[in-house]
Amino acid sequence: MSSNIRPQPRYAWIVMGVLWGMDLANVFVFQSLGVLLPLWEEELGVTTFQAGLLGSAGFLGFGLMALPASIWLTKYNSKLMVLLLAGGMAVTVFLQGITSVVNLLILGRFLFLMCSVSRIQMQVLFIQQWFQPRLYATINSLDFGNRSIGQTLALMVTPLLITLFGSWRLVYWGVAVWLFILIVIWVFVGKENKTLNPAPDDEIEIGSPIKVLQRHKVLWLVSGAQVGLAFTFGAFATFYPIYVIDKLGFSLSTVGILFGFMPIGSIVGSISAGPLSQLIRKRKPFIWIPGIFLPIIYFALVYATSEIFIALLFFASGYLAMSVPPIVSTIPFDMKLSPREITVALGLNRTLFPFAAAIGPFLVGIIGESSGSLALGLVVTSPLSVTLLVCGILIPETGNPDRTE
Repeated sequence: MSSNIRPQPRYAWIVMGVLWGMDLANVFVFQSLGVLLPLWEEELGVTTFQAGLLGSAGFLGFGLMALPASIWLTKYNSKLMVLLLAGGMAVTVFLQGITSVVNLLILGRFLFLMCSVSRIQMQVLFIQQWFQPRLYATINSLDFGNRSIGQTLALMVTPLLITLFGSWRLVYWGVAVWLFILIVIWVFVGKENKTLNPAPDDEIEIGSPIKVLQRHKVLWLVSGAQVGLAFTFGAFATFYPIYVIDKLGFSLSTVGILFGFMPIGSIVGSISAGPLSQLIRKRKPFIWIPGIFLPIIYFALVYATSEIFIALLFFASGYLAMSVPPIVSTIPFDMKLSPREITVALGLNRTLFPFAAAIGPFLVGIIGESSGSLALGLVVTSPLSVTLLVCGILIPETGNPDRTE
């Protein structure tokens, strides 16, 4: 019986629910950096250059492990790998909450994100195992929508939790406890399902899944589309909170609330993009249209002074930026690649984006240190999202009925 007429297993939502809970912890730690940096500057003596390294470390952790995990770790038992990697996340976030040494904080963040991206690569396999192909675009939207919720919590709730607990360390320890609870749940509910969408008979003959990047060179365009956005996003996520606190005198809680409008927009953009794309059977417009407006929005953020205007700009940037990832993640599914090839295709994206995002804060940190102006660094990175426009036009359309189920 073909997979497209099998009933959709309800248990899939239980499996994905636990995985999405782990995602929340990942994004919470990753995205809270901008809010925590002012506290770390005061408590730990973090310099502008070290702040850039902290921003870069997380992205480098993602970039260095995305492809290796998709090539090698996907060979092993997916449930066990999720268990081990989530355990690594819990340990490294707990250690970040203990240390008072900046270099160890950078190292802990780097290792945490290496574990996180490896676990996310396993998550791709569970999506393929538990959901029908007709639901891939929608599930990818929910996947990124959940991460946007985590981003919202990180930016808007972190200042409140620090005020409540009186320490950022307790917040990180709380994340470790959350992960430990999910690990225990995963032991009992985590399951693989290799009957709904069985791997093609010729998957073994294909050889190493990395070869998909040679056979389908368009995947480099798909993954490269977000490179410019990554530069800008990494720079703004790391330095914009410090910039507006110094320039406009906003409080940390105000910055957290304003910055939180970006993930609110991200939730709307990521959740709606997949279903809308599936409805109109088009992928490309959800890539190239944001490439027109995002450079303008980021440039405006540097010079905006009104809280309301900044909030609106953040909402728009979040909506446009996060309408892209569900689409570029669905295109490899449209291409009917094998399961491990899809993880490699997505691994390429999760390699190029983080490396570019790592360079963004590093570059702004250098410019800010040498010129004394964070504004200059942010302005330099603001137009780079135009890569979405260029690559979005060049990528072939894969969402039409003749190419999808």
